[in-house]
Amino acid sequence: MEKENTQLTISLTLLLVSVIFGMFVPFALAQPTADSIGVEHASGYKNNTVSVPVTISNTQNGPVTCIIFDVSYDNNVINVVDVKKGTITTSWKSPTYCNFEWGTKVSIAYTGRDVEAIPNGTSGIIALLKFRVVGESGEMSDICLNNLQLSDLSGENVGFDTAPATNGTFTIVTNFTQTPSSTGSPSLTVAPTEESEEDGVAITPTDTESVIPTATSTIKPSVLPATASPVKVSPSPISNTSSAPTATSTVTPSPPGFDAIFAIVGLLAVAYLVQRRRKA
Repeated sequence: MEKENTQLTISLTLLLVSVIFGMFVPFALAQPTADSIGVEHASGYKNNTVSVPVTISNTQNGPVTCIIFDVSYDNNVINVVDVKKGTITTSWKSPTYCNFEWGTKVSIAYTGRDVEAIPNGTSGIIALLKFRVVGESGEMSDICLNNLQLSDLSGENVGFDTAPATNGTFTIVTNFTQTPSSTGSPSLTVAPTEESEEDGVAITPTDTESVIPTATSTIKPSVLPATASPVKVSPSPISNTSSAPTATSTVTPSPPGFDAIFAIVGLLAVAYLVQRRRKA
């Protein structure tokens, strides 16, 4: 009897473990994730504002409705002054962020409508980090993402650090330098750096600040020599149409009495016809 009770207890224990495992494993396997979340290399000039996109690649186990992450950097080189929505979160709430000594914590979520959730297999920009460049030319700072959190529609399944982070480096570009041009006048050029090859790409049709200012050439109008005499153009005379003679047609009058002769001949012919009829 005691042996049967022991076997029954073991069976119930295994059944309970199986039920618990079956309840929690699906949630663990269904945590939202992505192939990667991160930033690329960026650069800019001192005292300028630079937008750095945070991208996500191939979302899975979603749809994703909330994204939270920390971004660490050197406050002596760059500072986050604003965070804006990305191209795939335009209908979401405005991001919230808080600056710390180590960097910035960012949170962005949808407004509660399921149609706004990021579907599986989506890639794009989730947020724009706007940095103010405060360091000196040539200084660099790592931009590292960590403590990533992705939430799905239920709000209960949250993926913690399930998406690998891709980090970047920010470099402060050397100021403009003057180099002689072929015409002898100086032109503004940017000193080349390895990290600034792909910088300067516009992120959105509303982002007005430039990542890397581009030098523009100035075209000076040509000036005539002092010895050149101005060309005088004399206006051609315009004839006065009012003084031009006008042609008038003259009508030659018929000789006097010509109409009277035709009238008399007509009367004589009528009288002759009448006289002839009476004789007949």
